[in-house]
Amino acid sequence: MTEDDVRRMNHHARSTERVFDSLRYLADNIHRVPAFLIPAVEGRTDRASAAEQSGTWGSILPAVWSFMLAARERGLGTVWTTAQGPLERELAKVLRVPYDDVMLAAFIPLAFTIGTDFRPAKRVPRDQVLHWDRW
Repeated sequence: MTEDDVRRMNHHARSTERVFDSLRYLADNIHRVPAFLIPAVEGRTDRASAAEQSGTWGSILPAVWSFMLAARERGLGTVWTTAQGPLERELAKVLRVPYDDVMLAAFIPLAFTIGTDFRPAKRVPRDQVLHWDRW
């Protein structure tokens, strides 16, 4: 890893801090969330190849993203989390999902937002992450 890579990864250290603040807030307030979306896919990717994984995630991500956009259009906020990961087997049991055959892909809280003053997130400049005909 080059010095440039490290700089780019830590470009917005405050952003990473805010992500963890949000995670702690969700954990402290999860009992207040009125609904959750837990997308699931048939099959498991535990030992899957990169090609198999891309096929699995390539099917579930667009579907969930469309749901999240539709929710926002209706004044509902969502956030893709992987909070189910460490407890996936236990959550599958509670939900009566056959763990060996179905993977819980995410844990998405769904609730009305507080305000609508959304703004774009700060991003690393495009020319630092976009490559065209070269790496």
